[in-house]
Amino acid sequence: MDRREFMAGGFAAAGMLASGVASAGALLKFIYPYAPGSGGDLLVRVLADDLQKKLGVSAIVDNKPGADGRIGVREVMHADADGNTLLYTPFGPMVLFPTVFKNLPYDAFKDFAPVTQAISYDFGVAAGPMSGVKTLAELVDWLKKNPDKGNIGMPGLGALPHLLPVKFAAEAGVKINPIAFKGTAPALTAAMSGEIALVSGVLGDLIAQHKAGTLRLLAVSGKARSPFAPDVPTFKEQGYDVEGSAWYGIFAPAKTPPDAIARLNGALVEAIHSDAFKQRAASVYLTATGTSPQELGAIQKADYERWKPVIEAAGLAGKT
Repeated sequence: MDRREFMAGGFAAAGMLASGVASAGALLKFIYPYAPGSGGDLLVRVLADDLQKKLGVSAIVDNKPGADGRIGVREVMHADADGNTLLYTPFGPMVLFPTVFKNLPYDAFKDFAPVTQAISYDFGVAAGPMSGVKTLAELVDWLKKNPDKGNIGMPGLGALPHLLPVKFAAEAGVKINPIAFKGTAPALTAAMSGEIALVSGVLGDLIAQHKAGTLRLLAVSGKARSPFAPDVPTFKEQGYDVEGSAWYGIFAPAKTPPDAIARLNGALVEAIHSDAFKQRAASVYLTATGTSPQELGAIQKADYERWKPVIEAAGLAGKT
């Protein structure tokens, strides 16, 4: 995805950052703890390219997949705290993993310094032809009449496509049976074919089927309706206290100097707020954000506290 033009004030911060990186004799590295190819991965490459051009430094993205992202996260934890190595990560390793994993090799709150949230995105729950429902209220009635048919497909267990419907089921007093697929595509196929009743996933993965009429989006997970699916109400609009968005954030090693964090934040937020970056993010159903370090820290803490009890209630806490 694309990016942004730095405005006049950004050049001063850019120069400061560039001199700091140059004096350290190292390149600016974004470590992404997953394989390349996702929308989030493409966007961080845009950020790296933009910083390289605007700051006059070398900036790269280093993919470090393995152990569900924990290998790359741990590498940043052990990196020099000089502002030259940054973690670019989806929120799972920094929000969900502290509850899911019993022996996590890092402390998501003590071992890292927040820099900025880069992008956010919502999720949706959709119904296929098995139930024929068009609203959450209809789904609740159908599930109560068909308690053995509430199978919902999702791309793996333990992430928000799993936790959101689990919380909804608890709120609505109905039973659902989560079924993990190897990705969203096979879960969509199973729901569209009538093999299972429901599918939960990233909103951008469900929109095409909703518009085509092969699936019916019943709810989106954000605080407000998504601009990508304005006809679909939120869970809260329909009377259920279910809300949650995921995000990609940028973190530095914990002891990175505050002035380096401030300079990095200034340069990155300028980039993220540009029209070009926003448009590129929107093209893959992601929303460009760009926050202060303090805002990212508060979001991380609030999301951890929101999802910890849901993970525990689902029996997923401390399994590994």
